[in-house]
Amino acid sequence: MDGFLPTFTRRKLSPPGFKEDTWDKPVLRIADPPRVIIPLQDRCGAPYELTLEEGDAVLAGQTLGTLGSPPASLSVHASISGTVEKIAPHPHPLGFDSLSVSVVSDGRDACCNYLPLAQRSLEGSREKMFEAFREMGIPLNYQLFSSQGWYAPRLIVNATEFEPYLTSKHFLIRDYAPEVIKGLSTLMEACAASRAEIIIEKGKSRVREALERATGGLARVEITAVTRPYPETAGTFLVRALTPKKTAHRSSGEQKNGICVDLFSLFAINRAWSAGTPFIEQLITVAGSGVREPQTLWARTGTPLSELIKRLGGDPASTGRIALGGPLMGIPQHTLKVPLVKKAKGVFTAAAFLFDAHRESRFYKKVPCIKCAKCVDVCPVSLTPSLLASFIENKLYADARLSGVFVCVECGLCEYVCPSRIPLLELMRLGKVNLQGEESLLSRSNLESLGG
Repeated sequence: MDGFLPTFTRRKLSPPGFKEDTWDKPVLRIADPPRVIIPLQDRCGAPYELTLEEGDAVLAGQTLGTLGSPPASLSVHASISGTVEKIAPHPHPLGFDSLSVSVVSDGRDACCNYLPLAQRSLEGSREKMFEAFREMGIPLNYQLFSSQGWYAPRLIVNATEFEPYLTSKHFLIRDYAPEVIKGLSTLMEACAASRAEIIIEKGKSRVREALERATGGLARVEITAVTRPYPETAGTFLVRALTPKKTAHRSSGEQKNGICVDLFSLFAINRAWSAGTPFIEQLITVAGSGVREPQTLWARTGTPLSELIKRLGGDPASTGRIALGGPLMGIPQHTLKVPLVKKAKGVFTAAAFLFDAHRESRFYKKVPCIKCAKCVDVCPVSLTPSLLASFIENKLYADARLSGVFVCVECGLCEYVCPSRIPLLELMRLGKVNLQGEESLLSRSNLESLGG
């Protein structure tokens, strides 16, 4: 992994943060890219609706169609103003060709006017409020909220930065904590939540201070410090860990004790509620040796990854590895044509280095498992990743299921510490896909966001 030390010289079982590369820099904004590609599907064969044709003029924020099916459907919006150049299959970050709308900018960045949700007659109807959130393109776990009658007694917000290099969560809190808290209050009203917990890392004094100022002593919102960061994929694990044992048994299901909510969705809820702005822009960190200046920036949804790299002084031709997300959990990409999609917290890119055969490091070649159990030591959910990987490589999927492959939160720590360079994370994902098929990003429980 880019910038990581070889396994046997490491002192810790987790990678260094590299947060200092972007922490004190101002946030940039890529306001109007030349072209955006907006996917209408997030898994192969997923249902969709389209409301325009090629050649149509669109405004930023205008509805292009619908992704998915109710209750987990989501409106899709143009993120720039311009002309619909093409409606055709296009490479998606999840590795398939998704029907997508390509919009070419007209240089005006003219916006579509929406009525703020606060001015609509939504109070008193939880279902109507969630329908309005879906109309604004805000990604939430609508499937879970719907199954619980649009009710959640407690909301949990994971504000910890798990991935190395990525600092987008901390920047959002630093600069927009009041807006995040307003969005949280709106969502609590929508689902009748009695309280909410915001999880931060111990020692992050600036993050705590910003949140404490924003909450202003709200009794229903509690800030909880934890000793280590948690990935977004560990939502169920986090709910269980934060639920008092005395009350956990009272619920028939763990999720009824709380629902994890994405930090950026809360910010989007506030923008939609107060200004009527759909989710067309997101805060991400672009980092790694593939860019000259690692940076946290605002980027329009649908911006090709090649455009992001070029804007930060990188050369797409010399990019050796790129992942949507961070270096641990990010999804590797085979082309820079893929667009930025919702739920992404960053883009990690590494420059390509070519060596002669005799100069290639043995630390970066896959070899057989040496039974060191480092992956067992580091697993946050107490699995045996090497055993699971062996089952999956040998197509023993039933054994993999019994051994807990679906408990895996896909944090990537096992792959990081493995001295044999076995692609454990990729094998876990492969096992899940072979057992249950690829899931939509809107409904999957094992991948709440890309990175973070």
